[in-house]
Amino acid sequence: MSTFKALIIAICFLAISGSLYGQTCCSGGVPISGNLGMPYGSSGTWQFSLSYDINVLKTLKEGTEVLDDDARERITQSVLFQTGYSISKRFSADLLLSYVKQERTIRQFDNTDYVSTGGIGDAALLIKYTFSDPDRSKVLVTAAAGPKIPTGKTDFTRRDGIPLNADLQPGSGSWDGLFWINGLYKFNFRPNFNIASTVIYSLKGKNNKYLTDQTYQFGNELQVLVSLNDNFPVWKSILDATLFLRYRKALTDRFNDLNMPNTGGEWIFLAPSLGYNISQNLAFNAAFEVPLYANVTGTQLSPTYRLNVGVFVKFNRKNELLKL
Repeated sequence: MSTFKALIIAICFLAISGSLYGQTCCSGGVPISGNLGMPYGSSGTWQFSLSYDINVLKTLKEGTEVLDDDARERITQSVLFQTGYSISKRFSADLLLSYVKQERTIRQFDNTDYVSTGGIGDAALLIKYTFSDPDRSKVLVTAAAGPKIPTGKTDFTRRDGIPLNADLQPGSGSWDGLFWINGLYKFNFRPNFNIASTVIYSLKGKNNKYLTDQTYQFGNELQVLVSLNDNFPVWKSILDATLFLRYRKALTDRFNDLNMPNTGGEWIFLAPSLGYNISQNLAFNAAFEVPLYANVTGTQLSPTYRLNVGVFVKFNRKNELLKL
């Protein structure tokens, strides 16, 4: 490697490290894994969901301490389309597609530096298997695995031609392994009331074409969600009320196999959610998520709030929309 090329790589590394001070992908990444998993459907059922997700990051933290600095802001907006098909009572498959817009704003000395990118994001595929008999058991356990597919663009640049950091790209540029397990328990005293838990692990691969010939690897990620759900009749429809508690841990990112500063951390979020079910086969839902705890590695922007709204539709095995 020439001395000039080594110098350019070193400058890029320092530039990336400095800009990650404001925000890392660990804190505000595209919500692919967190939105995975369609509800159980009987054999031959098609399910579709379309949702809009906005994640706003305005809280600058060092470890668990909130810093008095409001000069930086990150917003990730995503449109998520997910479809699932129940091949049989036990086997099903889910596919998630995404469109992502990333925004970063830095205000310093009466100047505003605004960067925005948008495009097709990464996709994810899950093959799921339900262990218990849904028609007989009060406990429903489903496990799944599949790839996260790098369909998103990773080479956006600034207007001056300088490549943007990995956390500002719609895609990751890597094939990842996704492992998903969900358990649901229905109570005798109230059949409509249930408690559920989902564990998701993302094993991250490498983007071997980062900055043309460098490598970048996001940190492996663990998420654990616990939810309490009940529904109530409202007029001629059903109102679903759910309370989510979500734990997320992301390991440090790696650039050319070196740990990246100011990446990774642990978060706990609380998210109340409401769903309006016009029928068993058509529903609208909205969730609002806020952090209860955040412990970031180094100094990072951490999530301030997140909003997700969407619609859910289900078809029967005859490929006809079920009666509303």
